Amino acid sequence: MRIISICSAVSGFFRKFCRIAGALLWCLLSLIWGLLTSRGPREKRELAALERTRTWASGLAKIIGLQVICHGDPDTFPGGLIVSNHVGYLDIMAHGSLFKLKFAPKAEMRKWPLLGWVTAQNFPVWIDRTSRTKAAASSAAMAEAMRKGFSMLVYAEGTSTDGEHGLLPFKSTAFEAVLESGKNILPCLTFYRSVPASDVPLGWFGDISLMAHAWHILGLKRLIAEVWIFDEIVPLPGESRKELALRVHDFLEREFWRIKNRE
Repeated sequence: MRIISICSAVSGFFRKFCRIAGALLWCLLSLIWGLLTSRGPREKRELAALERTRTWASGLAKIIGLQVICHGDPDTFPGGLIVSNHVGYLDIMAHGSLFKLKFAPKAEMRKWPLLGWVTAQNFPVWIDRTSRTKAAASSAAMAEAMRKGFSMLVYAEGTSTDGEHGLLPFKSTAFEAVLESGKNILPCLTFYRSVPASDVPLGWFGDISLMAHAWHILGLKRLIAEVWIFDEIVPLPGESRKELALRVHDFLEREFWRIKNRE
């Protein structure tokens, strides 16, 4: 038994090492690709960034052993607001590999190692809720991007959860943006599991150390993300952003428990 335990530990460490090396190399190649496509008008560079980000996310998912299973067609949405529950940094790879989209991450994510820099290459709309003025500016930037035909992805809970106990209440800033843009909402749900089952939560949330959690995730043999895409939700005439946020939240909450109970 001791020999098996030692072999398992060595195998896990080797897996982590290979995945870290592969991820760093992949991000370096993405940087070079970004530099080669960094010239020309901003609109052209933004369009190039959408495809580059999807390729980067798909490649990185494969490198870390993340299989993304999609229930629905991610390519039929003509642009607008994509709203999903938030289970941590794995969402960036799961959603980025499926959709051609612009992220709307929290402003503090700029300081994250590696992922913060890579996300910035996508020309995201950084969400800053530290003041009403900054929140209004973020909303206006999102609305403008959606009017141009881009899809914006937001995690309306405002923070990540363990992905097992329903959704937190939604922040309404992004819903003001979609009302201003005249676009629709594409609601999604994302669930994770690992093979074999992990003894550590797959979601990164609360006060869990980012580096310690990522180190554990990289050692898992196989990760599976299931993304459920539902029908578009159309804002109603006269509906306020808070009413729309609540309607979308309640719909996703019902679907969350329907899927969980079926499992």
